[in-house]
Amino acid sequence: MRTWRELVAVIGVVAILALTLGMAGMRSESARRTLCQANLREIFRAEQQYEEEHGIIPPLYIEQLPSWIFWHSFVAPLVNDVRVFACPSDPRSSYLFEENTSPLFSGTVALTSCYGMNRFLLAAGAQKAHAPAARLKYLQQPSRTVVFMDSLRPFVTPDLLWGDKRNFRHDQKANYIFADGAVKHLEQEFFGTFEGDNFLTDFSRWHWR
Repeated sequence: MRTWRELVAVIGVVAILALTLGMAGMRSESARRTLCQANLREIFRAEQQYEEEHGIIPPLYIEQLPSWIFWHSFVAPLVNDVRVFACPSDPRSSYLFEENTSPLFSGTVALTSCYGMNRFLLAAGAQKAHAPAARLKYLQQPSRTVVFMDSLRPFVTPDLLWGDKRNFRHDQKANYIFADGAVKHLEQEFFGTFEGDNFLTDFSRWHWR
């Protein structure tokens, strides 16, 4: 039987190993979060290019059989690598970053709903706000208006985002990019307040203004 000194030594080694693995895991998530934020910047850049070429933000979706066409398809030709649409911390697409030659990789697969577009950024909203056109540059408060964010769906309203906690895949928070190009790592409480179990969303950060 081991002496108590040996047991203490073993426990110490196990504790150090656990701490080391934990720190490595945090560093890994930190790297994934950084890549996710870079993805959002690239998507936003492509969105701006689409605006310049077409004079309007990309359509949120087009109802077409056999399946709808979402905004991803309109900006995909303007990005350098379609993997920008795949968040490395989303378990549905993390394999895409493990090996570039994966036989499962394709542009179609990469266009998963790892990122959603703000459901309220529609031409009708721009018209109601008396904007000259449905372009982000005509927003009066671009630093407050969400454009894209972590999501399991191709477009998002706050209630959908809050309702599925899997959207908060980065340390129980989510990455957002605002209309001024700023990327932020935020928790739900940034967008409103809790009153008991009810969350009151600040919609001024979502609607066209």
